[in-house]
Amino acid sequence: SSGNNAEYGECIKDNKVNENATNKNGYVVFTDQNSVSAALVKNGTKVEEHCLRVDKVVKSKREESSDQRNSVFVGNLPFTVTEEQVREALSQCGEIEYVRVLRDRATNLGKGFGYVKFTDTAGVLLAMKLKDSVRIGERQLRIQRCKSKVTLDNKKNASEAKKKEGEEKAAAGFRGRKSKSTDKNLFKTKSPRKPKPGTKPAGTSKPKNLTKRKFDKKVNKASKKGMGSKKWSSCT
Repeated sequence: SSGNNAEYGECIKDNKVNENATNKNGYVVFTDQNSVSAALVKNGTKVEEHCLRVDKVVKSKREESSDQRNSVFVGNLPFTVTEEQVREALSQCGEIEYVRVLRDRATNLGKGFGYVKFTDTAGVLLAMKLKDSVRIGERQLRIQRCKSKVTLDNKKNASEAKKKEGEEKAAAGFRGRKSKSTDKNLFKTKSPRKPKPGTKPAGTSKPKNLTKRKFDKKVNKASKKGMGSKKWSSCT
């Protein structure tokens, strides 16, 4: 609840949630770092059958990496599930630091998934081994390891680059695979082959003399094509 608290600090902001909500979030600003460390020790403390989640608002890269390494994604949750039910279902895997169920702001109903952070990686490994047997009611939970933000960003950038490349190809009217030959090679004329050593270049050989028989054969062939009116001299 909001108001002054001499032990931990002053709550300066409350989130307005649905009246049917069983829990709510608040923020506490301390005057020094030592008070933050002392408050973090109270994480997991039970207050009216609810486990408090005490965490930093701003974390270092090392702390974010630890959160991702020791956390699992939990899906297929009932919409009316509570953090305590998720904690109870996964308590067999190891000591849990906190449970976070994502909810709709208007209705306070769960969105069907959340996150569970263990105190060490051993809880994550055991949760992955028992993922096919963890249930809440009649629902079998879907448990996966959390991926780092860097990995997700790299996948997103690669997907966007691939999409942009496809759009550029479509705009250029590209179809099929590009030819291996470049424009320079496409219009390049082939140079004539050099003759082998000891041979004469093509077209330099002298025409052979026709014999009388071959000459008469050409004359007869020409006359059949309508060229018989032309006078031909015979070879002697």
